[in-house]
Parts: sequence; structure tokens; C-alpha cells
Amino acid sequence: MNANERVGYLLRDQAARTPDRELFVFEGRRVTYGEFDAWVTTVASDLVRRGVRRGDRVMVQLPNCLEALVLQVAAFRIGAIDMPVIPIYREHEVRQIVAESRPAVVAAAARLSTREPAAELDGICAELGHEPVVRYLTGGQRPGWDPVPGPGDVTETGLPEPLPAKEPALLLYTSGTTSAPKGALLSSAALIAHMRNFKVALDVAEDCVILCATPVSHLGGFIAGVIFPAFLGARSVIMPGWRPDEAVEVIEREGASLAMGATVFLADLVQRYEAGAARKHRLDLYACAGATLPPSLVLRAEAVGVRAMRCYGMTETAGVCAAAPASADVERRSQWDGQVLAGMEIQAVAPDRTPLPPGAEGELRIRGPQLLTAYTDPDRTREQIDGEGWFYPGDIGVVDGEGWVRMSGRLKDIINRGGEKFSALDIESAIAAHPDVAAVAVTAVPDERLGEAVGAWIVLAAGAEWHGPEPIIEHLEAVRLARQKIPVHWTVMPSLPTTASGKIQKNRLASWGGQAT
Repeated sequence: MNANERVGYLLRDQAARTPDRELFVFEGRRVTYGEFDAWVTTVASDLVRRGVRRGDRVMVQLPNCLEALVLQVAAFRIGAIDMPVIPIYREHEVRQIVAESRPAVVAAAARLSTREPAAELDGICAELGHEPVVRYLTGGQRPGWDPVPGPGDVTETGLPEPLPAKEPALLLYTSGTTSAPKGALLSSAALIAHMRNFKVALDVAEDCVILCATPVSHLGGFIAGVIFPAFLGARSVIMPGWRPDEAVEVIEREGASLAMGATVFLADLVQRYEAGAARKHRLDLYACAGATLPPSLVLRAEAVGVRAMRCYGMTETAGVCAAAPASADVERRSQWDGQVLAGMEIQAVAPDRTPLPPGAEGELRIRGPQLLTAYTDPDRTREQIDGEGWFYPGDIGVVDGEGWVRMSGRLKDIINRGGEKFSALDIESAIAAHPDVAAVAVTAVPDERLGEAVGAWIVLAAGAEWHGPEPIIEHLEAVRLARQKIPVHWTVMPSLPTTASGKIQKNRLASWGGQAT
């Protein structure tokens, strides 16, 4: 590992040691460490030639492709700030992100299903009066946009050094309790601390083969696709998206041993393994974080030969900060969310923020080297990080005497749909703008496959009639809300339960009565 702990040098140094070793395979294309490092140097040179400077923000909103990885590594390499944005975000979310971050570089796809993300970004930038220095396009052509340079397409130039290890090098936008996505700044040191801890917790080495099917324009996918493999000297198998039948075949063909992601991926794999798929090789280890993992699924995975574990972590901790060691039995792994990783501290505290005894339930707080540097919003930083360096994510849980963590609830009003966290207030604001809606509350509702889905509880405006949710869904499409945020369960209510001060009591909605559709 690089002693200076700068992510910008991580891939370069590993490529110098093992240039001919395979780094990843994507849709049949195999790329070695040396080949990818040469491509990174080309793209980094192009960025510098076009005027991108240290500290500039490089926004990458691309579906799973090698260009998404090379742009992010190139940003680290020249001391710019990598800013991946998940592809499901549309104008509603992207406008907020661009308005705050003002990226010097934007990268988008010409088409994504029925959408045109690059055109969406052009409209947003024009509306905001923002002119990026570089616009990179994949999958087509568009005026003002250029393709990502291929290896050797641009003459190499002198590159600035990556940012110092403790300076923010990564900016991630994650949903919270407010309507706007919140920007979390993470340093190279935080990322490397997570890599070191994750390696020990999972007990993996350079012979590990990592399956990556999560979005690489997101922390989890970027780590699985390139950062963790480069840290280990291992390789990854990258899929364009999650297709479970294909995943079973890919795992068997490539000998994939580790996957990380949400509950839905593991559930799909276990279902197929139970039906007899993949007789020669099955996935060895699955680390689930960011979504509820039922104990029964861990036991089912164990029965088909997959060591599954619940982990605890989030964007603000550069990934997981509690995971089950290799020695943990299936009972521990099915009932707890992992053991606190080295150098990290997790405590359950009382409402006055005094530590509770082991095993007592309270608000969780976190401290340690994996922690974010700050939010882009100073007020949010002050709200969630105290003067002693404790971060308060808004989770409720317990920590036992051996450092095992179990999350039991959330103070924050968010919906965790298959690992993607959405602000209920954000969705409520979009629904409330429809003229037929007098009041609305949005909550998580149980979903067998995703863990949670989005449910809406609405009170109709005077004179409005309910003929199903289609008009409101059309409105949400028109305002370009991410489709994953659109409610799948709708309930029409005569009124919403509230406190004396008028705050909606969401815990009473299910028993309040209404017309479900």
C-alpha cells in the first residue's frame, strides 16, 4: 500500500508492481493494471490540457462503464475532487447538486433508457448560468460534448500531484431528512482507512475476485469496481447492471468470490442457488450494507454455501464501519450488523448524549479515521458532528460489550429502497405541488424484495376525485423526480393524524384508515 495514503497514487503504484495482472473484465473486455493506468494518464492529461485545476469538481453521472471508472480515478490523480452522481437522479435532483457544487467537468450518457441525461444537464447548466470547462459524453454525439479520450488519444503532459491525504478528495451527494441532497466530503485517508479495515474484516487478499453490479457512479460501486481491487492487487468483474441469471453465470465463469451490495442482490442469488444453479462455483462471501438483511436470508445463504454478513455503515463513514470477522458464526452474522472496525468508535447514547451501558438502546454516534471531513453545508456539519469529532447519523441501536452493533431504527425520516436512501420530505414536496393534493405524508412500506418501498398517504383537495394515482404519477414524471422515488403504494385519507402542534404522526398512518390503491 502507498505510504502516503493518497488514492490518486493507489492505482499507479499497483500498476507499477503488477502491470500485466488483470484489473477487471467488463462485458468481455479484459483490462490489465498497466493498460488502465495508461488510460488514466491519458484522460488526466486531457483534463489538465483543458484547464481543469486542483480542487475542481468532476461530476460523473454515467451508467456502469469503464469510462465512469477512468474519469473518477483521473480526477483523483490530478488533485481534482471526484463527484460521482447516481444515474437514476433526474433534473429534480441534479439541478440541486449542480447549483451547489458548480462542477468544472460533467460526464453523462447521450441516452439512458428513454432519457437524454446530457440534454438534461445542458438545460440545467443554462438555467443556472453555469458553464463547465469540460463536457464528456458516452453513447452518442451532441454539440459541445466530447467523447472520453481512449488510451493514447491525447499526448501525455505533466500532471499535478494528488491532493494531500487528509484533504477532501471525494464529494458524494446522499439523501437525508431535508429536501435537497446533502454533499459529504471525504478524504483519501478516510477511504484508505476503510480499505484497510475492510480487508482485515473480510479476510481477503490479492486472489479475491470481486463482483461489481452496483452503480460505479456511487461510492459502493466505485469501491467494488476499482478502489478495493487496486488496494488488494486483486481483480473485479463489472456488470452493466443487476441481472441475476447472468450474475450466476458470471460468478461461476470468472470465479467471483466476493460481492457487496443491497439485500435484493443476495436474495436473487440465494433463490437461484436453492433451485440448483451454478454447480461448479458459487459466490463465497456477500457483505450487505445500507439495507435491512433479514436473519432468515443469512441462514438460507449459509445453507447454499454463501457466507453472508450484515454490515453497518454509510457514505459518511467511507463505507462500512462495522462488519463480522471471518471467525463469526452464522448466529452472530444473522442477528447483528457487525463488530466495530479497528480505529473506529461507535456508541449508543442517551438523549443528553451521555454514553449508555453496553446493550442499552440509544442514538448511535461514530468517530474514527473513516469519518467524513465535513458536509458542504456548514450548518449541517455543525448539526451532525460535535466538537469532539462524534458524528450523529440519526440511527438508533445498541452496542454490546464486545463491540457488536445492531441498528434498530432511524431518527431520520428516510426511505431505504434496496440500499438507496431517499428523503421522504423531498417526495412529499413534489406530490404536494399537484393541485388535487391537500396534504401528503410519505413513508417507507415493507417490500419483500427491496426491504422498503415508497408509500404515499394523501388527503384530496376540496372537489377533487380519486380515480387512481396515475395523474399524480404523471405530475411526478413531469417534474422529473427519480422514478425510484415514485410511490408504489397509495392511500387516500380523510385526514392525516397530527400532534397538537400540527406535526404529522407517521407512526399512526397504518391504523388511521383510508382507501388503499
